[in-house]
Amino acid sequence: MVNRPDKERTITIKINGNQRSYEENKIPENKLNQEDLENDRLIVDEDQKVNFDYFSSNEAAATKETTDDDNFDWILPEDTFEQPDLVEYKIATQSKKSNKKGLSAFGSSLKKNNRNGLLTSVFITVFFAILLGTSFGIIMLKLVKTENTTETELPVIAEPAPEEKEEGSETVFIKPLSTFVIQGGVFSTVESAKQVQEDYIQKGIPSQIIEMNEQAVLYLSVANSIEDAKELGQQLKGKDIEVFAKPVTFEEKSINGLLPEEKKFIEAAPFIFEIMTAGATEAAVDNSISEETLNNIEKQAAILKAIKTDQFKDEGIISLKSELDLAYAQLKAYSESNDSNVLTKLQQHLLRVLSTFQSIS
Repeated sequence: MVNRPDKERTITIKINGNQRSYEENKIPENKLNQEDLENDRLIVDEDQKVNFDYFSSNEAAATKETTDDDNFDWILPEDTFEQPDLVEYKIATQSKKSNKKGLSAFGSSLKKNNRNGLLTSVFITVFFAILLGTSFGIIMLKLVKTENTTETELPVIAEPAPEEKEEGSETVFIKPLSTFVIQGGVFSTVESAKQVQEDYIQKGIPSQIIEMNEQAVLYLSVANSIEDAKELGQQLKGKDIEVFAKPVTFEEKSINGLLPEEKKFIEAAPFIFEIMTAGATEAAVDNSISEETLNNIEKQAAILKAIKTDQFKDEGIISLKSELDLAYAQLKAYSESNDSNVLTKLQQHLLRVLSTFQSIS
């Protein structure tokens, strides 16, 4: 309660324990009639009374207070909203303080622990650094040694395993091989025959030693007939050589354990030899090969080409086919060039065919 002076009205308000003053200007002496003012303020529509009841009551209360010239009490509603705010503010302030205290305490403990464990941390760091460095160095050293060892090691070359040839089961019966030859001599031993052979080789005469009936026979040429053999012998006698023309027969034989391709070849070989001997005889006697003989030679050569030695296992049969192939090559060369030197090579291959045929068993 605050007393009002004569000329002015002072209102004192207490907010949260603090007093504040508020002054209003003096009401003019010629103020309106109190009753007129009250009537004016109380004239309100019925609808407005319902909606603004709160405000009307306040106005009525204010009007009544103005009628009291001596005493004027201000009854202010308590600020119900400030107290929760203050409580919340105090709680928040306390939490911040407690947090600050907690952080400070934690920081202080860390500083204290850091001071106490400084040497331990340094020791652990240095220890692990040395351990890691040593481990890394050992690993690198092993890698370098491994690389050097790999470079110096020579690659191991695996030797291919020899192919096992199929065992043959074929049996072939070879008829006697008959031909005509120019014989250069008969010797008791191969060594004595070789001494004479070397003399013939120096003179450019073909020769081949064949062992027959425990003797070493030296043959100088083959021929298609006895007459042709004698003719060839006369040519050799002109070189101051003693020769003898004669027929020769190589005994029949049976060969076992042949492969199918070997059997096919050995059965055809005697006839192929006969055709090539005819061509060599014509070339030596007539200095030419007839067309008919050349056609027969080509037919037999086709048979030779069709037979593959990679399907052979017998070394004697492989050698026999090789000599027949070379004899055909010389016949082909002579038919194209008529070179007499080719005939010497041709006769040498045909003589080797006889020697190989004799040795096959």
